[in-house]
Amino acid sequence: MEILIITASFESLKSFVGNLKLIENLGKNYARFQFQDREIDVLISGFGSTVLSQQLTKALMHKSYDLVLQLGECYSLKETIPKEHFVCIIDDYFGDLGIGEKEKYQSVFDINLQQKNEFPFRNEILENQQHFPGIFRDFKKVSGISCGRIPYSLFDLSGAYLKNHPDVISREAASALYICLTEKVKLVQLFYVVERIEEVEMITSNHGEYTYSFSEFLQSTLDELFETH
Repeated sequence: MEILIITASFESLKSFVGNLKLIENLGKNYARFQFQDREIDVLISGFGSTVLSQQLTKALMHKSYDLVLQLGECYSLKETIPKEHFVCIIDDYFGDLGIGEKEKYQSVFDINLQQKNEFPFRNEILENQQHFPGIFRDFKKVSGISCGRIPYSLFDLSGAYLKNHPDVISREAASALYICLTEKVKLVQLFYVVERIEEVEMITSNHGEYTYSFSEFLQSTLDELFETH
């Protein structure tokens, strides 16, 4: 089973990758490692949808993958989504692809620049139909919205938020989902909820606990994936 793990920052994978044997450098921030008796590829994309799109597209052109596993950060938009937990994003959409802001925001679909059901969109939403029974059953399934800038309040998102009432917001999830849907590549998006959106302004750069949880989770997930495939 050919697996690509993609994340924006090396820090989130440092303790995991540090225990692996490097097999081959495949490009900038893109390498193949030995994981037990298997091989996996790791891509550090950098932050933002444009950078991720370029890096992920290059990787998919380089090799045919059975699964892309995206690991990222998101922020909670609802009280029912607690911080410091991993969630599995099952649908997402672009929240800043249009004109206007706040309650006056209109998407490219609203102003008829693109059809709402033009593949891979379904009524403006990108839906991930992939299912891996058993492996991800413990992770809450959520709807997402992606914006290049994470706002300080839900009010700043108001017009875009009303499109699908998402649970979380991230920077890169919609871009990865769009690419994998168009290229017909299986994708699982596991994102760590850093904080409630109202607390974004208070966030520091210290994610030591996040890095540990990330690595521990990734180890057990890959074990199960390789056991069942």
